Amino acid sequence: MRLGILVFTLVLLTSSIAFAQSKNKLSFELGYGLNTFLMQSLNQDYVESDIIPLKIFEKKIEHGSNFFLNLKFQPSNLFDVGGYGNYQFGSTSANPKMYVFDDLGQNVDTVIGDFVMKTEAVGLGVTNSWYISHILRFQDSKHSFLKNFRIATEFGVGVGFSKVTHDYQYPTLSSSSFYDFFTSQDFQGQVALKLEYDYLTNPIFGTIGLKFGYQYFKTKTVKDHHGKEWVVGQVKPINLDFSGLFGSVYVGFGK
Repeated sequence: MRLGILVFTLVLLTSSIAFAQSKNKLSFELGYGLNTFLMQSLNQDYVESDIIPLKIFEKKIEHGSNFFLNLKFQPSNLFDVGGYGNYQFGSTSANPKMYVFDDLGQNVDTVIGDFVMKTEAVGLGVTNSWYISHILRFQDSKHSFLKNFRIATEFGVGVGFSKVTHDYQYPTLSSSSFYDFFTSQDFQGQVALKLEYDYLTNPIFGTIGLKFGYQYFKTKTVKDHHGKEWVVGQVKPINLDFSGLFGSVYVGFGK
């Protein structure tokens, strides 16, 4: 299923570019935004878990950032289709102290740790937007602002390649440092409302826009590079949940 989605995404994206170039409809969008994440399993069963005797992190992973690139063509004024790629991430950190004792039990050193847990994901998929402003006949307006202003609903589906990394370092005590990661591949979907304005119209068009929406992206139990599932205390399997609201700003160019 995941392989089928990825292959379909690549085929559609390639054919979209070829068609768009022949019709002079090719455009792309580059954007940055902020996301909220559920991460219920990770936060409740690891960060705040009662199973772990020593709490490492004080802050949960509940939000993060995202970057995205959309490549699309518009065969009619009513809709467009294309492909997307995105990268999103969030993290939490801590600076625990480790006390070093000699053979007599005397504290001879205190080492400050640099602990980071990071969640991240790369997504690939197909996207489709429908222009509400065209139905409302904004393009026929006598006002230049409204004529160049568009409202659209955007839908995207694809596959997300997710990863959670533990990077626990004691800079002066490498023997106690630790690094590991767990991964998963899963369905990713989102729906958004887009508000955009063409600030350039000739010889190319330039667009600036805002996007607000909801993402669904929940993984299975993540696994390490040996294929072993991450289970806290042998009873709490951990998954990642990037689902949540997001808001983004983007620029677009095309012809």
